[in-house]
Amino acid sequence: MSKRNKHRTKKGKGLNGLPQSKAVAQPKKSSATKWALIGLGVAATGALSYFCFQYWKKHKQSSNEIPDTTNDTSSESAPPPPKYQAPKQSSEVKETTNFPLTKGSKGALVKAFQEALIAKYGKTILPKYGADGDFGSEMSAALKKLGLGESVTETTYNLFVKGASPDYATVAKNLYMAAVTKDFNKAISQLKTLRNTDDYKAVSDVFVNYRIGSVRQTLVNGMLNSFSDAKQKDVIRLAFSNMGLKYDGNKWSLNGIDNSTQIITIQSTRVWKNPKTSVGVPANMVLGKYITNRGAYTLFRNDEHYFLVETQHVKKYN
Repeated sequence: MSKRNKHRTKKGKGLNGLPQSKAVAQPKKSSATKWALIGLGVAATGALSYFCFQYWKKHKQSSNEIPDTTNDTSSESAPPPPKYQAPKQSSEVKETTNFPLTKGSKGALVKAFQEALIAKYGKTILPKYGADGDFGSEMSAALKKLGLGESVTETTYNLFVKGASPDYATVAKNLYMAAVTKDFNKAISQLKTLRNTDDYKAVSDVFVNYRIGSVRQTLVNGMLNSFSDAKQKDVIRLAFSNMGLKYDGNKWSLNGIDNSTQIITIQSTRVWKNPKTSVGVPANMVLGKYITNRGAYTLFRNDEHYFLVETQHVKKYN
């Protein structure tokens, strides 16, 4: 081969026998390239460590039941954490069944004591809530006002509920107002505060000082004459029976309708105290004790006073 051909061969073809212009150049690795590769390696290692940390954190969170994804930057969207729900409070009110009764106590014992306070001192002692069975601020104030301390011991409870006498004057006044206004529920609630015949007698002795239809009446007469409904009368009779009064089907004994002959109006009429003074009374009213007849009139006695009424307007009641 001539020198010319040899020279052409060296210059015309590359290492693979291709023209030198089409041969793939193999670039040299510069120092910048080396640092770039090192940087990618570090980044890959950092990413792997990050994801390992995220896995460990999630595993730890799952053991604590409530995960915390505040700083979780993973591309996958994690489900929202469950909402914490406080344990449901029982709506059932636990009744207080032992002593002492203190603020916050509830139930039948509290209510019975409140009823005893109202019976003795009137509704003004518990003006807002009354006997609601709840020992609250109002009851605390009532105890403080009465000088009973901050709680109710068993002894205090028994003194008021089982052994205390009602305020006779207050009960008599309340019964009178109930009779005048025809407030049946109020009448029954007050009658239930009288525990025995002694209570009845004490209240009746005050009650006769009031006038119902301008006529003084004993407690039995006043209550039975004020309510005309038969069912209401039966409930009133039962209340008197629970006090210990006796009823033989026609009359009451012990300061009620006694064994003497009474007179009852059979229609609306007028009762005369003297020739110039009279008052109208309704039918079915027990007027008082029969004394005698005087012509067309009947003389009767009521609370140590004497009155006349037309005989044809009344009947005797034995």
